[in-house]
Amino acid sequence: MPGRYALLLWKSPMMWLLVIGLLSMPLLADFNSRLAYSRALAVEAAELQHQIALERERHEALLEFRAYVQSDAYVAHWARLARLAKDSEVMVVPAPQSENRLTPPMVNVASAPNDVASEWAVLLFGLATTSK
Repeated sequence: MPGRYALLLWKSPMMWLLVIGLLSMPLLADFNSRLAYSRALAVEAAELQHQIALERERHEALLEFRAYVQSDAYVAHWARLARLAKDSEVMVVPAPQSENRLTPPMVNVASAPNDVASEWAVLLFGLATTSK
C-alpha cells in the first residue's frame, strides 16, 4: 500500500504544483534581487545624467569666461580695477570720506554738577538731577 500511495501522490496535480513552487523559489528570489539592482542602477543613472548636465553647463560657462578673459574688454576692465591709465589719460582718484574732514566731529560734553546731590546721582545712576 505505501507504494501505491506514493504513486498516487506523484500523479496528483497538487503535488506537482508544490514541487514546481519549491523549485521556482530560488528563481523568484534571484529575479527579485535583479529587479532591485536594476532599480538602483536606474536611480544612479538618473543622478549621473543630472550631474553630466550640470557639468556641461559649467563647461560652457567656463568657455564663455575664457573667451571674455582673452578679449580686450577684460583687459580694459582689469586695468580700471588696477587703477591703470593710458598714456593720454589722467588718473583721478577721489579721497575717501573719512579723510575729507578737516576737523573731528563735535561731541556734546555734559557740564559738571554743582551740588553734592547731583554729583551722587551722576555717580550712582548716571543721571543728572536738576538743582534748585
